[in-house]
Amino acid sequence: MVTAMDSPTIRQLRTEWRALGTAPPSRTACQDLAACEPVISRLQVDDLAELVDVLSLSSHRLSRNEAAAVVAAMLRSAGVDVLIPRAIIQALIPGVVALSRRIDSTDGPWSDLDQFFVDAISGLWEQIITWSGTTRPYAAGDLLSGVRTRLRTLQASERRHRCRRVDSPDALDLIPASIGRTGEELLAAELIEATGHRLTPTDASLLYSTAILGMSVAEVANHTGESVVRLRRRRRNVIAGLVA
Repeated sequence: MVTAMDSPTIRQLRTEWRALGTAPPSRTACQDLAACEPVISRLQVDDLAELVDVLSLSSHRLSRNEAAAVVAAMLRSAGVDVLIPRAIIQALIPGVVALSRRIDSTDGPWSDLDQFFVDAISGLWEQIITWSGTTRPYAAGDLLSGVRTRLRTLQASERRHRCRRVDSPDALDLIPASIGRTGEELLAAELIEATGHRLTPTDASLLYSTAILGMSVAEVANHTGESVVRLRRRRRNVIAGLVA
């Protein structure tokens, strides 16, 4: 049985960070970040590895509120250097591991706990990139909440799939797999083709989240920080444009 401590994904991230976090590019990134964010500058850390270590509760250097302010600053200036989003991921690994104790990974599309962590880290990375440059006072909690919503959406989608499979007549199992792509696959292909032409990447992401991943507009709003009303209006307009 894979545990959080011996998960290949978590282990690889920690091993990789030991090299990345102390390398010269990390020191440069940390200096550039400190130049933009006074809350980082006051910590007087030399590289991103040291910054992540300071954020650890075991370091006892920062209160929870102070640590939250640092993560918020890192997210706000995540575009300063490509290593900063990676540092945020490293700082939030304990929170990702905690999610595995709150979500039953056996009741979802994951073959084992490591696959759960793959989806969790992937979702965290996407959320960081989406919110990069924004000011979110509770960035750490918001990011982990977004990942939790994504994982629960995947879990709910798997449950629906299992229910449809159980409720389907046996005759459906005899239909050849080569019959063609599903409606979801066709829609995904259409979105990919339209992106950059009729669709902006943001609009494509909105449709993909709601139509393919099965997320509600409210869940997407929680991820992006946009209002539900605005997202619904934009979704209607995008769909109208596609079918025009």
